[in-house]
Amino acid sequence: MVPFSAAPFSFAEAPKSAVRLSIATALGLAALTTTAHADAPSVVTSIKPIHSIASAVMEGVGEPFILVDGAASPHGFALKPSQAFLLEGADVVFWVGPGLASSLAKPISSMASDAVTVELMDAPGIEHLALREGATFDSHDHDHGHDDHDDHGHDEDKEASHDDHDHDKHDEEKHAHDDHDHDDHKEASHDDHDHDDHKDEEHAHDDHGHDEHKEASHDDHDHDKHDEEEHAHDDHGHDDHGHEDGARDAHIWLNPDNGIAIANVMAETLAKADPDHADTYRANAKKFAERIEGVESEIAAKLEPVGGKKFIVFHDAYHHFEHHFDIEASGSVTLTPEAIASAERLAKIQDTIKDLNVTCVFQEPQFEAKLVDVAIEGSSARKGTIDPLGTEIANGPDLYPTLLMNLADGLADCLRGE
Repeated sequence: MVPFSAAPFSFAEAPKSAVRLSIATALGLAALTTTAHADAPSVVTSIKPIHSIASAVMEGVGEPFILVDGAASPHGFALKPSQAFLLEGADVVFWVGPGLASSLAKPISSMASDAVTVELMDAPGIEHLALREGATFDSHDHDHGHDDHDDHGHDEDKEASHDDHDHDKHDEEKHAHDDHDHDDHKEASHDDHDHDDHKDEEHAHDDHGHDEHKEASHDDHDHDKHDEEEHAHDDHGHDDHGHEDGARDAHIWLNPDNGIAIANVMAETLAKADPDHADTYRANAKKFAERIEGVESEIAAKLEPVGGKKFIVFHDAYHHFEHHFDIEASGSVTLTPEAIASAERLAKIQDTIKDLNVTCVFQEPQFEAKLVDVAIEGSSARKGTIDPLGTEIANGPDLYPTLLMNLADGLADCLRGE
């Protein structure tokens, strides 16, 4: 092979296809640079719904970036080195917090140290719910899990913005949850960010100090369970839920009121970071709120006829949506979406389906449906699909309202028998 230094690349000598590729690559990098360094601040978001809300608030000014894209799940997500430049160049970072994606805590704190970072779990105006307990959501959960607003003096919840199914909660202010990063989760290789030109099949993010945790192949929901089937303590009282009483459900965006609160927080944060466009951000947040209020009314009307129907979800991601629209699930197939539920837990779910005459059991598009098939075996329950992230919806301002409506449609259609 001729050394590169002895044979410098020349467009004149290169095949036309190579020239076209090089020009396209250059144009793509130029477009990325323009997007990232235009007048608008460089904004990085964690998951698709949060990215959508930020897109709505920034409309007409710029576009935010996203870390957990495509079919990737925030539970156990592994940040690739090729994504590091997004955080390193960020002016503002919006993420839910370590309770949803503990593996992002250290990269955000170290790589985006100069950015304004907003942990939305602790944002003003967010309504909180306690995590539900047991495979069938033990009844006492409903007595203490509702309306835990930060501004209502629930100091114990202030300290519980942790993993949404995790006992190993370290210091929240230091975001030390990254010590539980889950490098071996293969779903991280699905990251579809437009600016990720590398296939990082090895998840080689040891730069960020994660390799030593290769053995911790747990979802960030997990309570140091090496294997649900091995320990099989899903259905033994408090051992089942893998979290402490008072821990908060991190799926906050599925309450439309929280979506509006998130938009308002984003608008004010961006107004300070970019005063020249402050009026635009605030006007966009107002327009977003009006749109979501309209969607909320449509959803309420759609779900009212099926309000008394019983259903089971794949994992407990929907409490905020259910509670807001008064249509609550009777249990979840699995505690953590990436782990296999124990035979004991599945048996309890099967009994619940029969005892309560459950109409539907819902799977999620990101995960294998076999568990749901096993759960409904021998019953008259139907199988439906709902998605808390909008995995198959195109990114942008329309994703969030579409996500909420699709969730309502998926519930209503299956519960009605359609």
